[in-house]
Amino acid sequence: MSIAIVTVVDTGVDDALALVVAVRHPALDLRGVVCTGGNVPLPRVLTNTRYVLGLLDAEVPIAVGAERRLDGRPFGDRSVHGPDGLAGLGPPDDPPDGTSAPTAADLITPDAVVVSLAPLTPLVGVPAGRIVASYARPGQGNYEMDPAAAAEVVVEHSDVSDHPVRITPGGTPVGELVTGLLRHQARRAKSTGDAAVLLNLAEPELDPRQWARSVQSLAVGGD
Repeated sequence: MSIAIVTVVDTGVDDALALVVAVRHPALDLRGVVCTGGNVPLPRVLTNTRYVLGLLDAEVPIAVGAERRLDGRPFGDRSVHGPDGLAGLGPPDDPPDGTSAPTAADLITPDAVVVSLAPLTPLVGVPAGRIVASYARPGQGNYEMDPAAAAEVVVEHSDVSDHPVRITPGGTPVGELVTGLLRHQARRAKSTGDAAVLLNLAEPELDPRQWARSVQSLAVGGD
């Protein structure tokens, strides 16, 4: 039986890898994606998220989350994922499509686990039975991007340790993207990052040394 999840993303490199796991892993049932500002501004997060989900042929509802912090200030500029958030591998910016998007509250149902891989701003006031959040402890990135919001949201933390990223060639559009993103992660953080949070949820017994290989297998195997 699969686990119903809704992800909150500020899609940079590691969130893009996490979306591959969320869509392709048989133990997970991705019900929706909430986009929020963070690694890159919200319009770019929406562009990156639509691009990755399009490559995965995933028709998943996308909600527009927070464009600014709870106090109204913009999210800080983070360049660790490159100017486009995808290490230079992303598409051009999308123009706004003009259609109304669902809200986070629309997508988060009582039976879904909320997996937040981004600032917790869109989850303030959202009733949810269980929220798993990565890197959202004081001093960590997703907390410090909006400390006031993080202090209001009760989460179960899923921090992941760094492990060597072993990379093999892609071979499909998704596989090539994942290979490039993993190379960026290997240089930057030596970790699969947020993808490991979802792999921990889907396969808690999986050896961390296999995280990168598992992401690549999911990327190539679904095409």
